[in-house]
This record gives sequence, C-alpha cells and structure tokens, in this order.
Amino acid sequence: MNGPVPGALLVGLGEVLWDVYPDGRRLGGAPANAAVHAHRLGIRGAVASAVGVDEPGDTIIRDLSGQGIDTSCIQRQIGRTTGTVLVRLDHGGVPSFTCSEDAAFDHMEWTAGLGKLARTADAVVVGTLAQRHPDSRKTIAAFLAASGQALRVYDVNFRGWNDETFGIVQETLRNADAVKMNETELDRMRRAFGRDGDDEFQFLDRLIREFRLKLAALSLGGEGCRCTDGKSRIAVSGIPVQAADTTGCGDAFVAGLIVRTLQGAGIEDAARFANALGAFVATKKGAAPQYSTQELEGFIRGSKGA
Repeated sequence: MNGPVPGALLVGLGEVLWDVYPDGRRLGGAPANAAVHAHRLGIRGAVASAVGVDEPGDTIIRDLSGQGIDTSCIQRQIGRTTGTVLVRLDHGGVPSFTCSEDAAFDHMEWTAGLGKLARTADAVVVGTLAQRHPDSRKTIAAFLAASGQALRVYDVNFRGWNDETFGIVQETLRNADAVKMNETELDRMRRAFGRDGDDEFQFLDRLIREFRLKLAALSLGGEGCRCTDGKSRIAVSGIPVQAADTTGCGDAFVAGLIVRTLQGAGIEDAARFANALGAFVATKKGAAPQYSTQELEGFIRGSKGA
C-alpha cells in the first residue's frame, strides 16, 4: 500500500449522525464516514456538519476528536436534534435505513470557518441526504464553490427519490469533479436521465461528458466495481468475504479511491484499492470501524485484491 500524502486533507461535507442498530448506536453519515476512513489511511480527515446541543451531539464530537478527526466545523444547532438513522440488517448483512427528519445537519450555516476549510481542502466528499433542506443545500453549494482547487467527489447516496432529488443530483454534479454511485442509484439515475438503454459504462461516460467530470465510479458490492475517466474503462471483480455489515462499504470505497488518487495512482490501481477496502470493511461491524493499515494490508495480500 502506498504511503500517505503529507498534509493532505479530506473533508466530509454534509451529514454526521448516529446509525442506530438493535444492539446499539455507531457513528455514521456517509461524508463523515469517508473522512474517518481517509484518516485510517493516513491523511487528515475533517467533518463539516451540524449536530444538536444534546448528548448525542456531544458524543459525536468527542468520539471523532478522539480519533484525530477535525471537528472544528461541526456546528451546534440550538433547538435541533442530532441526526439518527435506524439500521436494519438482513441475513447477508445488507442494511435498510430509516432517517430522522429535520435534523441539525439539515440547517448548516455558512461561516468564515467553513470558507477557510473549503479553501484548504485537497478533497471533499458530499452526498444528497444533507441537501434535502434548502438551508444546508445553500451552504453545501457555497462550500463546493469555495473548494474549487480540491477533488470534489459526489457520492450520490440518496434516500428516496422525487423531482426535487433529481434537481439536487444535477446541481451537485455540476459542482463536482467525480461521481460515485451503487447499482440501485445507477438504475434510478438512468431512468431519470432517460437513458434506460445505456449499459453501465455508457451511462457513466455520458455523465462525464455532460457534467465535465474527471471520474465516474460504480460500486457493486460483492460484484466489484466499474470506473471510468471517459477514456479508460476499468472493471474490477468482487472479493469474496463473509460479510458482517455492509453499512459504510461504499463510503470506504470512496475514501480509498480518493486517497489512492491523491497519491498519484492511475485509475485501475485506485479502483482495485477502493474495491479491496470496501470488501475489507464489510467484514466488520459499523460504517467506520477501527482498523490498522497493517490489518488492511494483510487482507489485501490474502485476497490479492489490490
């Protein structure tokens, strides 16, 4: 595994929350998870979000800070509650989600601190969920505009779909450099864009052309991934694992793809590493479990996945 990029910073922009399982709660929120995984991989991670002035919010900040994540841009929203997601796992470890409404992360405010963080970021990960309310949507758009020198990655990751969601997806694509989606999101987006007849790579390449992206990635879980930069099309096979919990595997995939790209890797190397990291995280419980680079390297050697 290549070494870290000295001083590089990945910002998870959007929701940070608690994933609530039948046996307890674990830190969650796709952009926040990506920042934690990036930190596990040796670069700096920061989270830009909002939590309530409550015990769940206090604990999120304490836990993230304790792991070395920059929490200076996690806002405290008086009168708002910290977000939660009820997670149910099927027998294969595949999750379903029920998100709380009108949470603190829906009302992020633009601040000078966010502006400074945006200008110093090397990469930004943003999704759709935190843009469901106009308050955070406006703030996220401002952050992406201010972070134009960073690699801005849109992990589609929507919860539900309507005309407003489609508008958010299009606007975020216009402000991004790269996009990542899973198979369910691919199918929904093909229908929305009127491209049902496109195969996987045709649709990804179409997004690259239309939105002037540098990279488009499709994570397929146990079936591997597909990545394209509009020139090279890379298909990576899945890595068989005994899945404990697939929550957050896509977030790990995004972090792996970004970190490898920042290290100067080519698209195939980056895709293989991201695919292996996602498979590795599936063997553990929680979206951003504790692990060492040595443990990850051992998994990769054993699987020959990167």
